[in-house]
Amino acid sequence: MSKFRSKILLYLLIPCFTFTSCDEETANDVLAIVDEILNLFMGYDMEDEDIDDQEKAEDETDAVITERYVSWEAKCPPVGNQGEYGTCVAWASAYCFKTTLNVIDGKWSDPSQASQQCSPIDLWHLLPSSGTNAKATNCNGSTFEPAFDVMISKGVATMSSVPFKYNGKSMKMNCEAAGVGNSDNKLGEYRVVAYSAAYGGKAYGMTVNNIKYYLKKGPLVIGAQLGNRFMKWNSSAVLDYDDDTYNGQHAYHAIALVGYDDDKNAFRVRNSWGTEDWGDKGSIWIDYDFFVKKFCFGVWTASNTTGKLSSASLRSSSSNDVKVSVVSDKAIANGKRQVRYTIENKGNAAISTADYPISYILFKAKHLAMRYVVMDKASDVVINPGQSVELSYDYAIPAEADGGKYFMLLIADPIDEIGDKNRNDNFFFVTGENGMPFEMTTDRSFNIPSQIKEVRSLCDADKNAYKNAEIEYSLKKAASKK
Repeated sequence: MSKFRSKILLYLLIPCFTFTSCDEETANDVLAIVDEILNLFMGYDMEDEDIDDQEKAEDETDAVITERYVSWEAKCPPVGNQGEYGTCVAWASAYCFKTTLNVIDGKWSDPSQASQQCSPIDLWHLLPSSGTNAKATNCNGSTFEPAFDVMISKGVATMSSVPFKYNGKSMKMNCEAAGVGNSDNKLGEYRVVAYSAAYGGKAYGMTVNNIKYYLKKGPLVIGAQLGNRFMKWNSSAVLDYDDDTYNGQHAYHAIALVGYDDDKNAFRVRNSWGTEDWGDKGSIWIDYDFFVKKFCFGVWTASNTTGKLSSASLRSSSSNDVKVSVVSDKAIANGKRQVRYTIENKGNAAISTADYPISYILFKAKHLAMRYVVMDKASDVVINPGQSVELSYDYAIPAEADGGKYFMLLIADPIDEIGDKNRNDNFFFVTGENGMPFEMTTDRSFNIPSQIKEVRSLCDADKNAYKNAEIEYSLKKAASKK
């Protein structure tokens, strides 16, 4: 198996990046399921975080760090418990981060008091319910950008004004209530400190030294990718690795980063799962190397005043844009098949197909965990702006794929190595007659119709156009089995 194939197969195991994954596992909204399945193929959902429109802090990787230990825990509010709701972004950014920032800046002095704690529930209620970066329904997730934007524009109420009390079992929360805000408790600005290569292209600032530099100034908030060991961790020891079996809705989580210790070679993160039966009374140590290489995929900082954080724009100047489509998929000699596909250069610069992977994925209807990458990067052709090229690739159905109903998906540049301007046309979904899955016999042969139909609604912005009941059922069943 090629290096790229190994990489894409790892990405296929990962749910979406919108932090809809902080709490209990739910899969009731078909449109959300469609998003989730699409993001299994894309890697992370860049659109939800809109990181290109955020500002980044200067990369201080080369800064001299003399402090061997930094901790902001004494200025943090007590570890909270978000209960069964996907509100981890609000807990990390408002309750823990903003509260601690207020204490550091001298606005508050006793974060153990509800009157001196920022309410995560008020922030959740203030988040937009529609439009770009809208929060998910039923308290099932958000991203950092709208959370920081709301705290800048409207502020956030205190926990005494908008309380949240978790009784250790469950509680009913009105997820769609109107927020209160507090004009006297606003943020001034925020910046992206670091992000991993999972965003596409090169990583930025994801080094131990850079993160320690900003931790010296105050706490940070992070987006993390969780595995089974993290989920079960109940120790003050350092977590230095995890497995690749991510726990459904728990796969992506927002947490506060509150310190580091060179003697432990680890960062200190503060969670929102209570103090009873997880971590070291609700916090955990994460090994430096594991943190920057796998655990963390984004780091943010903020200030109560403007003009305090140096920054540079993250807006992409990329002019690259490719579109793919499948022309045919037919049986050929020796038990193999040949897929013919078109790549169109819709950008304004020449692009070589060697610069990005093309993947063709077979997956089983109603059992979407059974996925097989049958093609990776397969050509080296330069395509000029406005031109297209038709290519072909011979592949074999994997021996482990048995008879049954299947779909195919062609993807150009699945992890966005070229910074594609419009990723909606990087995908082409292939089905059988009338949009139904095609049938594969026990000898791994099947017939895709000559008039291939593309299920564009998996890629288009208006996913309400999604109509195919058979695929919908498959997505529901796959999500319900996670």
